[in-house]
This record gives sequence, C-alpha cells and structure tokens, in this order.
Amino acid sequence: MTLHEPVNTTAGEGVDLSKFTGELDPAPNPPHFPSYVIKATLDYISSCHKTKLKSIVAVLSKKPDSFQKILLAICKQAADTNNIYKKHRILIIYYLFVNLLLKEIKDGLGGAWAFVLRDIIYTLIHYINSR
Repeated sequence: MTLHEPVNTTAGEGVDLSKFTGELDPAPNPPHFPSYVIKATLDYISSCHKTKLKSIVAVLSKKPDSFQKILLAICKQAADTNNIYKKHRILIIYYLFVNLLLKEIKDGLGGAWAFVLRDIIYTLIHYINSR
C-alpha cells in the first residue's frame, strides 16, 4: 500500500502507471513510493537471492502457490475497503504485479501460468461486474 504514482513522472520512470493517476488523487500516508522505486527494489531483492535468477517472478515461481497468495491478498484488500481512492491504488498495485507476471509467462511461471491467467480474467470480470 505504499505505491503512489505522481502525475508528473518523466519518461522511463513510471509512465505506464501514470496514465491511471489524476491530479486530484490523494497521496497515501507516508512513506509512499513511485512504481519505478518499487520495481528497482524488487529487482534488488531478486539479485540478492541465492539463485541469482533474473527477476522476482522467477524467484517466486519456485513455489507456484506464492502467486496465488499474492493475488489473493491484493484482491482481498480491494474487496475489504470502501474508500474509492484506496481501491484505485490497490487496483494499480494489482496492475503492476500482473504486468510483472505477464512478462514472465513465456517461462511458464513454475507451472502456474494457467492459474495466473484464469485468476486475472476472473478478477477483471468481477470488478467490471461490481462497477
């Protein structure tokens, strides 16, 4: 819940998420970080892992139920909140994590690629129907 993408991000920083933010979106309670800082932190964590895999998703794919736990935790937070700004921020976090997963789907995600796609489609349908 520390993600906050400022509106005035420059090219290469967090441009892919800045299209979902507006000038009136309130910042969360500090500390909060833009997406490029969170991605850099995840890259650093994966580089420190003993197997030296190229991404955090590759590290997580060693145990495929870890994707399920993370996606479920994000969806549960979105379902539990009534604050529209917080729900919007959670959906941006979901978008960020799903993009990380989809970049690695060609590697099979540790055999969990079908679950990941099914869960993403189900979540999108659920949120579209709830709107």
